[in-house]
Amino acid sequence: MAILAAVLLAGCAVQPNGRGGVVVGMDSAQLFGTTLATFQLQDGTEGALRREQNNGAFSIKLNGSMRVVPLPKAVTARVARVTPMGTRTVLVLETQERNCPYKYEVLSIQGSDVLHWSLGNCNDRPRVFLAEGGQALYFDFPARDRLQRNIYTDGRMLNAATLPASGIDLNTRPFADAGLNPPPGAALSPARPAPGLDAQQTGTAQRDAQAGAPSG
Repeated sequence: MAILAAVLLAGCAVQPNGRGGVVVGMDSAQLFGTTLATFQLQDGTEGALRREQNNGAFSIKLNGSMRVVPLPKAVTARVARVTPMGTRTVLVLETQERNCPYKYEVLSIQGSDVLHWSLGNCNDRPRVFLAEGGQALYFDFPARDRLQRNIYTDGRMLNAATLPASGIDLNTRPFADAGLNPPPGAALSPARPAPGLDAQQTGTAQRDAQAGAPSG
């Protein structure tokens, strides 16, 4: 009976119902799917990237809270980066969607609380780096003559277009490696705001990230 109870508990999936409550259902990926990767969270519990057997669907399960985060558009998925930030863990998944070879799911996790953003231009891996002091995580995508920069900080995802600093070649291919790091010797200097940007948006991104601006 104890073994059966453990199996049934492990096979539960908890998801928000959109009204402040939760829905408890069966976790078929846990019972019949395949675990592709595991990762450690700040609270010491473990999370897992899984794939269902019957339909190939990918999802993330947080084993401590039984929370399941589906990835309904992904046709492939892998854990690209796990970054502890304060009491939260920032998980970056590299996925492929139909007609989109490079898509990135960013999850900020604390217990059962999951903040979730989708990033990417479908053509490039971003260069991802933690700002000095660990207060912000930068995602830089090449975009013609400038960088499209997404900044995760304090439970928010900010964005702004920026001019690349000296030494950053936007035409470098690959722009980042499989670990989302720049090629050896590539510059990681802070970029400058591009002309014509919305002042409030750019100012907010700069102000929130200023304390942790990366050094070159």
